Amino acid sequence: MSFLSVAFLFALPLVAAPLLLHLFDRRRNETVQWGAMQFLMEASARKTSSRKLKQWLLLLLRCLAIAALIFALARPLLPTGYLGGSEQGETIFVIDNSMSMSRKTDSGTMIASATQHAVDQLEKISARDDIRILTTAPYPTWLHSGTTRGDQRNREWITEQLRSIDATEGRSDLLAALFTAVQLEHQPTQNTRRIVVLTDGQATDWRTEDEVGWQRLQSVLNETSIRTEIETVRLDDQSQRTNKGNIAVDSITLDRTVVGSETPITAIATLRNYDIATVDAAELTWSVNDVPVHQQTIASIEGEQSAEANWNHKFDDPGIYRLSCRLDRDDDLPADNVASLIVEVVDRLPVVVVESATDYAEMQQDSFFVQAALGWIDGQPLNDTSVYVPTLITPNELPTVDLSEQRVVIIPNLTELPSDAVSRLTEFVSDGGGLWIGLGPRTNVDFFNHQLFADASGLAPRRLDQIVDASPAGTGTDAEQPLDIEEDSSTDQPVRIDPFRSDHPATRHLADNAQLDLGDASIQRYYQFSSVNDDDDDRATLLRLSNDAPLAVENFVGQGRVIVQSIPLRLQWSDLARTQSFVVMVRDWIDYLAQPRATQYNLLPGQPIVVRVSKDTMNSDLAGDLNTPTGFLQTPGDESIELTAQYADEGFEFRSSQTRRPGPYRLQIGLDEAGVPFQVQRSSDESNLISLSRAAWQQIANSTTPKAWTEDRTPVTSAHTDPVWPYLLLALIGLITGELVLSGIMARERFGSAGIPESSELDASHLSSFGPRGLDLTPTSVQPRSSAEAETLEATNR
Repeated sequence: MSFLSVAFLFALPLVAAPLLLHLFDRRRNETVQWGAMQFLMEASARKTSSRKLKQWLLLLLRCLAIAALIFALARPLLPTGYLGGSEQGETIFVIDNSMSMSRKTDSGTMIASATQHAVDQLEKISARDDIRILTTAPYPTWLHSGTTRGDQRNREWITEQLRSIDATEGRSDLLAALFTAVQLEHQPTQNTRRIVVLTDGQATDWRTEDEVGWQRLQSVLNETSIRTEIETVRLDDQSQRTNKGNIAVDSITLDRTVVGSETPITAIATLRNYDIATVDAAELTWSVNDVPVHQQTIASIEGEQSAEANWNHKFDDPGIYRLSCRLDRDDDLPADNVASLIVEVVDRLPVVVVESATDYAEMQQDSFFVQAALGWIDGQPLNDTSVYVPTLITPNELPTVDLSEQRVVIIPNLTELPSDAVSRLTEFVSDGGGLWIGLGPRTNVDFFNHQLFADASGLAPRRLDQIVDASPAGTGTDAEQPLDIEEDSSTDQPVRIDPFRSDHPATRHLADNAQLDLGDASIQRYYQFSSVNDDDDDRATLLRLSNDAPLAVENFVGQGRVIVQSIPLRLQWSDLARTQSFVVMVRDWIDYLAQPRATQYNLLPGQPIVVRVSKDTMNSDLAGDLNTPTGFLQTPGDESIELTAQYADEGFEFRSSQTRRPGPYRLQIGLDEAGVPFQVQRSSDESNLISLSRAAWQQIANSTTPKAWTEDRTPVTSAHTDPVWPYLLLALIGLITGELVLSGIMARERFGSAGIPESSELDASHLSSFGPRGLDLTPTSVQPRSSAEAETLEATNR
């Protein structure tokens, strides 16, 4: 026998408490010699012996009751089988509820087949076993907390829980789910665990390439404290499939990330045929806020090939819109026939441009080509649809200008800035702002290295080294350049920009050499950056030159982004400003730099939802207490999560990280009926319905079979036990009941059924029979010494 709470056994001496109390409380009678009393005592001897036996029995019941209570608190355990019961186990249903489980079958869907199989298994589970349910997508989640006994009373509720499981748009990680199930802490009464995995066998969800992870799982299985068996139920029966193939809308992209009202945009839907056979032509429906606005026909797509569908559209008013593309085709997996993207339409995007050559003519100013690329000439917009609104300031004005409403600060040709301006820019970028710096002839290298680089703790990602003359035969000149120039004599060919070596999101459009001419831009001079190591160079570089030198490098400071360019944003040292690509480059990089300060509406799983609301908006939309404004986040699973805003930046911020499940979200704030839409993008890997190979199944079977539990080896754990304390508690109730009954019987024997009189008066006629000599005894002259003597005396008188 073992105990879970041994400390309670130190209270065992309390068992003797009733006996000790009886001994200390026993009445000590004074003996009076009276000759006639001997006849009375002999008459009651038999009755007194019976009473003493009951008293000792009463003491025994009280001692046993205390002992039963102490042992029950100590929670003793006996080896399984001593109490006549069978072993108690636990069954864990691991149900794959990824998007591929929503595929159609002849009898319904894969997820319906999985839940029905689990319901059928309930009838085969012992009523003493515990049951748990674990879903796998988008991450392992227990369907309910705690264990549920699998008796007949709970099986109806468990069945309802199983049938409520539906497939999500997420991707499963079955290896992580198995770790979660195997490492779950078991109850002391459990001695076996059975894990039943119900899946469609999709290869994507199993992570078979992670050999180290599967080896670790087998090690964990070998070290489990209870016997654990894993059973995998494959639901991918070919005879049950509809075999209609699968074509999916993998994603939607826009040619611009910042959209102005009345500005035409091009939405691109990427479609992929995941079947080996060619699919016929189908209809696409484009919707805005779930309202269909355009239909188009796509041509047939060959097996395992992709295609694109373009749609041009413009939004009339600023706002936040959900743009969706639906494929009207009946296939095996309808869930991936639609994709959505949130579009923010703005009427202005404020940008600050720092101009250090205000005395020059407009075309000679550093900011001229930047403003022209944004659609502004001579301080006026070229058309009414331009969303970029530049504000021109001097370096000396930078410390005092209000940057709270600005998105990006551009310095086309860096000179020396006031020291407080650097602090102001650092604060602006740390709060999510974007900074773009162009280096040119008037750049002070010492100022840059000490104030902006600041030993790798400042805004700039790298230290400046020197200017390199890249023109052929060293023909490049610049009267404004005060520094020594190193000539690059490694080649006689002109140095150009190489847009094809970067997969950075800010340079995606620049790599389209068929429509843009960035690769034709020639560089005469540039600043050389000092590098730390090759890995850091690759991560921080946006664009490179044809001689492998970095053209633009990136840094992250706080929540914001910084781009430092080794040439100025004007016609100095290069002809970049003359190319058609310059307009695309300026706008794309401004959009990229402005993203951290903008609300992110299109998220990846797990990426937090963050919405900042000004106090003015809260005053107009909320009627409650502004100290604790609340909102409600509607999830794809129709769950409503209450969010409490936190005070931040003269306003309020709503934040939630419960975005692991892909699909549409909506944040309801105040009286806004429409709410703020968000979209968590799904993984396109879930659309690939290829099943695991036979070799992969064998690998999984080997990894999920614990070697320590095979029949030819001794189990690594000790003998399993059953609890005894429930029986001790029942015994305690019986002992207390018996003690109460016995106490009542003894009380009736002692005092009778009638009440005990307050005084005893004996008739004188009865006393006359006591002494043959006619003793003169009054009723008050003789008082019995105990209740037993009084009863004996009464019996004798009769």
